[in-house]
Amino acid sequence: MRSTCVLLLTLVTYTTYVSSAKYVPKWKKQACEVPSSQNEHSHYRCDDNGEVKCLNGWTGDLCDVPICRKGCDPLQGYCKRPGECRCKLGFYGDLCNKCYTLPGCQRGYCNNSFECICHKGWDGLFCSEPICRSDCHPTRGYCDYPGECKCRLGWSGETCKECQVLPGCQHGYCTKPLECKCYEGWTGILCQTPICAPNCHKERGYCRKPGECRCKVGWWGKNCDKCYPYPGCVNGSCKRPWECNCKPRWGGMLCDQELKYCEEHSGVCENGATCVSVAEEDGDYRCLCPEGFTGRNCEIDKHVSTL
Repeated sequence: MRSTCVLLLTLVTYTTYVSSAKYVPKWKKQACEVPSSQNEHSHYRCDDNGEVKCLNGWTGDLCDVPICRKGCDPLQGYCKRPGECRCKLGFYGDLCNKCYTLPGCQRGYCNNSFECICHKGWDGLFCSEPICRSDCHPTRGYCDYPGECKCRLGWSGETCKECQVLPGCQHGYCTKPLECKCYEGWTGILCQTPICAPNCHKERGYCRKPGECRCKVGWWGKNCDKCYPYPGCVNGSCKRPWECNCKPRWGGMLCDQELKYCEEHSGVCENGATCVSVAEEDGDYRCLCPEGFTGRNCEIDKHVSTL
């Protein structure tokens, strides 16, 4: 039993010795040998036992690997000197934990370098295209911001599915963009002119709504075809507003003077002349002389010499 214990102890001691015999690279064996190969660019020192110890901030079998700044991203950062944190292409930040988006990316972000992952509501290679309202017409509508629906020229409505009338169209509608079809009773390019009542005089009448016939100043009647005579006209009529054309046997500005001078003064016209009664302001009468006679009363024979 005792011999068995001694054997086991011997095996354990031997195994421990073998496992502690760590492999030492050749350069390390030579690094601290005399003459020493250590120089000012070496990143190690030799301790009292002649073993190589890496300087602070360096690691690796050759002590040539700098220890980067604490927290420096191991995949996105690196260093050439201890305590540094240099970023690989496409990353930035003190710890190289931030990425650069794709150049030109407008409304996006990145998880890896030069990505452009769009924020909600945006689309396109550079996330520059807003996603419009879901029911916005794909060709008639557009948007500047997500969820909007603005209509292109000629279209209207919440989803831009309705046509827009011609700008200025007053009493019309459209079946296609920028059209102006008039409702019944209206006419004109912008459907701005009402159609007046049938037979309403085109020059003397007008209307403000369909079917009317309003008369211009001086005219009256259903179709505005009658004129107003001069105010106070008694025995006269008019062809144009404010006239007073006297009826036969009447005269004066207001046709209020009865013309009967010739009846009351027979024979005033001589040599067979015709007597015509006129208004008092015109001389009461006129004589229409037969050929060869002249004078107020046709009393002068043109063929008789006055010498």
